[in-house]
Amino acid sequence: MACFLKNPDGTLIMVNYSPRKGLYYQIFMDDHTSRPNLLLANGTYEYSAFLDENSNLHVIAKNDKSQIIHFQLLSNKIEKEIILDDYANEFKISDIFALSFKNQVHLLYYADNPSTKNTELIYQLLKKPYCAPVPLGEIPNREINFDCIRQKDNVLLSMISKEQDDYTINIKALNPQSNKWVDFYQPVKSKFPVKYCKLILDQSGICHLLYIQEQYGQYQLIYKNNKEGWSNSHPLYSCGYFIKPVLFIYQDALWINWNENGTFKSLLSVDMGDSFSETIHNSIQDSGASIHYYENKLSDSPLICNQLYGISHYPPQFVLLYNLDMDGIHPHLKVNNELKLYLTHIKKQLNISVSKRKLEEENHRLKDELEKMTNIQMDISHQYNELAELARKIQEEGKKWRNLYKEAKSEIEFHKKRIKQLEKISEAKISTENQKQVELPKEDEKKEKEKI
Repeated sequence: MACFLKNPDGTLIMVNYSPRKGLYYQIFMDDHTSRPNLLLANGTYEYSAFLDENSNLHVIAKNDKSQIIHFQLLSNKIEKEIILDDYANEFKISDIFALSFKNQVHLLYYADNPSTKNTELIYQLLKKPYCAPVPLGEIPNREINFDCIRQKDNVLLSMISKEQDDYTINIKALNPQSNKWVDFYQPVKSKFPVKYCKLILDQSGICHLLYIQEQYGQYQLIYKNNKEGWSNSHPLYSCGYFIKPVLFIYQDALWINWNENGTFKSLLSVDMGDSFSETIHNSIQDSGASIHYYENKLSDSPLICNQLYGISHYPPQFVLLYNLDMDGIHPHLKVNNELKLYLTHIKKQLNISVSKRKLEEENHRLKDELEKMTNIQMDISHQYNELAELARKIQEEGKKWRNLYKEAKSEIEFHKKRIKQLEKISEAKISTENQKQVELPKEDEKKEKEKI
């Protein structure tokens, strides 16, 4: 696996390893290529190369003594520094990947934990004094991969883990202030083994995720994105061979490319993941093609990716892209102005067509919403009329009860007055009777006197 690095001046740097040549780099230009420049005679296939913000070449590699060495090419001078010495191969470091972000070098690799003997994904910031390695989590086995991408001011890491009986893909984001990875998404949780994942971030910041899931002896190619929250899983392809697809964006189209038992195949999405084409066989079918890292430092590059299938010998050819290249991605190919003009106008017409379609869809949506609002308004009016009728009936009942109340009150007042009158009459009768009782003894006394 070679590393191809596209310089801002259009030249292409290749860092590669072979048992015969060791670890070396060379530069491809439009008319010739430089001689190989040796970096490490006792190198291995474990290495990573990248360009920093000043377009200086960095290579981090493991030699056959299990030393991790950092190479920097500064002003045509190579500086070399050992950053880790695993002389007993205790950690079994593998899957080395590094990049430059905010003028700092960030390193990721697999290593065995000496205590648990489990394999972990390790992160290390190469800033003097060197920070201690930080484990980011255990992995099921070294056969699976992790994927790290950088786009503008974002660095995202996708890693496969196993939580009890579930396989998960966790996406972490690098915090540039603290240089710590924070949990961002967990878009995949599956009972079936997840073997491989690829992540890409488009110009609008949307994540596109691709992963391989093994199910009943078949390897399923599954796609997701987070345009409006994470979408459902969309199986795109299935075969009986384990495949390692690459995912990239070129000229605003999303491509998936893989090697299936020696045959290169592809899928295309011109609407950035909403739909995909039928599977095709690529024009280039070369047994020497393999997967390579790719980094493009051109600020206005129409290509977004971190891996491509291709041929490393001169002239380099990237499967699928070679026949589409109209931007000088391959240094020996001139810019195809005619094809670029043609496709630019087609894309403009497609955008106009898409805009019209979106306007029609928006019009239909607004009509549907207006109909729904009209129905809601009619329901509210109906409910209001029912409430008004209920209020009228309540008022009529209230009026009846008020009249009854007034009548009852008048009758009570009448009876109160009548009671008072009866009380007065009763008092008068009692007073008369008392008066009679007083006068009767006087009459009797007078009669007795007259008898005497």
